[in-house]
Amino acid sequence: MPDLVLASSSQYRQQQLASLGYRFRIATPNIDEQPLPSETPSAIAQRVATMKARVVAQKFPTCVVIGSDQTGMCNGRLLVKPKVFERARDMLLSFRGQSVCFYTAVAVLDPGGKTLCDVVKTEVLFRDYTKSEVAAYLTLDQPLDCAGAIRSEAHGPLLFKSVRSEDPTAIVGLPLIRTSEFLRECGINPLDFVDAKILQNMEEPAPQ
Repeated sequence: MPDLVLASSSQYRQQQLASLGYRFRIATPNIDEQPLPSETPSAIAQRVATMKARVVAQKFPTCVVIGSDQTGMCNGRLLVKPKVFERARDMLLSFRGQSVCFYTAVAVLDPGGKTLCDVVKTEVLFRDYTKSEVAAYLTLDQPLDCAGAIRSEAHGPLLFKSVRSEDPTAIVGLPLIRTSEFLRECGINPLDFVDAKILQNMEEPAPQ
């Protein structure tokens, strides 16, 4: 299996990728993630994901590199990381009964210079929760470094009414369906590297 590098310090993206059997190294990209003027959330996510992959690829020129980024929008406003409790609380209270769109981008670079990139949209409809529920959620998850103060891999779904997406894994931070598709194009597929003896034992009929 070709060497693989995940350009992310996110433990959740690392857990996602590892859950499918990928073996990879981790490198943290140091880039400016500030949006450009008039840039859409989807374009921001795609540009930043690609930048992350390219920066790390310079350090690992013989490896396949994955970059990812996520942005969000509600009622025409770009979601930001709240940083402080009060701002996170106000954000979440404004989401009640509203639809919020998250855009999760993945960029895969191979050593030959090919770049594969896509953005997966996830639409989340929030239910009409109470102020005390918001406070409890913030206390449990401490999502102050998450766009829109949403940590969907933890207690965030307790605030949801419904979720719509082509890839249900995208909202966590890495769209695994699209990522695995791109990695197969680069010659990386965990299903191709399962131990032959294990496969043989599974195919052989059980003794009577």
